[in-house]
Amino acid sequence: MLDILLSGWTIFYSVVLALFLFGVTVFVHEFGHFIVARKCGLKVLTFSIGFGRGIVQWERGGIHYKIGWIPFGGYVSLPQLDPSGMERLQGSEDAEPLPPISPWKKIAVAVAGPVGNIILASLIAVAIWLVPGDDAGSQIRSLVGAVETNSAAYAAGLRAGDEIIAVNGTTVKTWYDFSVETLLQAEDTAALTVLSDGVEKTIALPVVEREGGERLVDGISPAVPCVFGAVYSDTPAERAGLFRGDEVLAFNDDPIISWDDFTERIQSMKPGESAKLTVVRKGEPQVLSIAPEYNEEYDRMMIGVQLGGGSGMPWMQYKNPLDQIKYDALAIVRVLQALTSPSEAPQAAKGLGGPVAIFDMLMLSIKMGLLNTLGLIRFLNINLAILNLMPIPVLDGGHIVFSLWEGITRRKVNAKAQAILVNACAILLIGAMLLLTVNDIDRKFQFKKFFSNLITGQAETVKDSAPAEGE
Repeated sequence: MLDILLSGWTIFYSVVLALFLFGVTVFVHEFGHFIVARKCGLKVLTFSIGFGRGIVQWERGGIHYKIGWIPFGGYVSLPQLDPSGMERLQGSEDAEPLPPISPWKKIAVAVAGPVGNIILASLIAVAIWLVPGDDAGSQIRSLVGAVETNSAAYAAGLRAGDEIIAVNGTTVKTWYDFSVETLLQAEDTAALTVLSDGVEKTIALPVVEREGGERLVDGISPAVPCVFGAVYSDTPAERAGLFRGDEVLAFNDDPIISWDDFTERIQSMKPGESAKLTVVRKGEPQVLSIAPEYNEEYDRMMIGVQLGGGSGMPWMQYKNPLDQIKYDALAIVRVLQALTSPSEAPQAAKGLGGPVAIFDMLMLSIKMGLLNTLGLIRFLNINLAILNLMPIPVLDGGHIVFSLWEGITRRKVNAKAQAILVNACAILLIGAMLLLTVNDIDRKFQFKKFFSNLITGQAETVKDSAPAEGE
C-alpha cells in the first residue's frame, strides 16, 4: 500500500512540476512582450498564462491578469497591435482613441518575447556549465560499437569501430546526428559513408521503420564511452582501485571502443583470472589489475561498476554554454529545413511532437534528474524563440514583417488583408496543433495499431468460419 502511495505521489509531483516548468517558459516569453509593451507606452488589456477561463485572475492597474485552464501557451492582449486596426478599447466607443505606435516600437515588442526565451536559455546553459559532473557534455560519437552478425549491416562489411561520417552526403558527427538523418530518410535504403581502418567507403543499408514512426538502420548500436558512473563498495572494481569517472581505454592492451565491448570481455573471463586495465583519470593514464568475480544472481562475471558518462540525451550533449545554445538552434533549423524539402517533409512531419510529446519529455527528464530537466527547458526555450520568429502572420515573426513593411514604405499593411491572413494562419496553426496532439496520443497508446489488429482479427475470423456455411 505504501509503495502505491509513494508511486502516486511521484507521478503527481512530476506532473505538477512538468506543468510548472512549461508555464515558466511561456511566462518568460509573454513577460518579454508585456514589459517592453509597457515601456513603449502600449495599452495592455490582458496578461494570460494559459488559455480559456481563468483558474486564478485579478485586476490591477487596468490590466486583467489570469492563469487559464489550458496550460499550453499564453498571450498579452495589445489593442494597438490588433490587425483590424482597432483604435479604441472594446466596449468604450466614447473613449479617446488610442495613440498610434511607431513600427519600430511594434518590432521591439514582437522581438521581446523570443529574446526573453533566449535570455532564460542562456542562463540555464551557464548553470549547467557551472555544475560539476558528467551529465552534460555526453555526446556519443557516430562510432559503431556493435554489429549483429545476422544483420544486413554485417553482411555489407560494417564492423565495430567503424565511424559513420555521412548519411546520403550529409555530414554527421554524433550518433544523434546519424539518427536524425536516418529518421528523415525517405527511401528504404540509406547511403552511409564510413571510415574503416582509415579507409573511406560508402555502403547502402536498409532503413526499417519501427512502431511510433522511428526509422533506423537495424542491427547496429553506438560506441558508448566506457565511463564508470558508479563503483560499488566491496567489489573487484573497488579493490582494484577504480573510481567513478574513470574511462577504460584498453583491456590487456587491446583498445576498448564501447561499454558493450568492455562488458563482453569481462564476462568472457573465468573465475581466478585477472586482466590489465588502462584507464584515464582526470586526464592521466592509470594501469590497474582487475579480477572479476562470478555473480550467481546474474549468472555472469562482474566487477561492480555502473555505466556513467551522462544520459546521452540530445539536449545534454554539450557542456560549453555557447555550444549548448548553438546545438539547440541547429537542431530546430534542421527540422524546419527538412519540412521544406519535398523528399524529407513526409518523414519530418512524422517525427514532430505536440503538447503531449513535450509533456512526456518533461516527465522523462524529471525522472533523470535536475540537470536533464534544465537542459530540456533550455532546449524548449530556444525552440520557442526560433519558431516564434518565423515570418508567419500569427506569430511574432509575422508582426515583425508587417512592421518592417510599414517602416520602410511608410504605409500600413491593409488592415482587412492583414486580419484575413492572421485569422487564416491562426486556424491552420490550431489545426496543426490538434493533429500533432492526436498523433502524440496515438504514438503513446497505439490506437491505430489496436483498431487495425481488431479489424484484421475480425476479417480472419470471418474468413476462417466461412467454409462452415458450405458444409
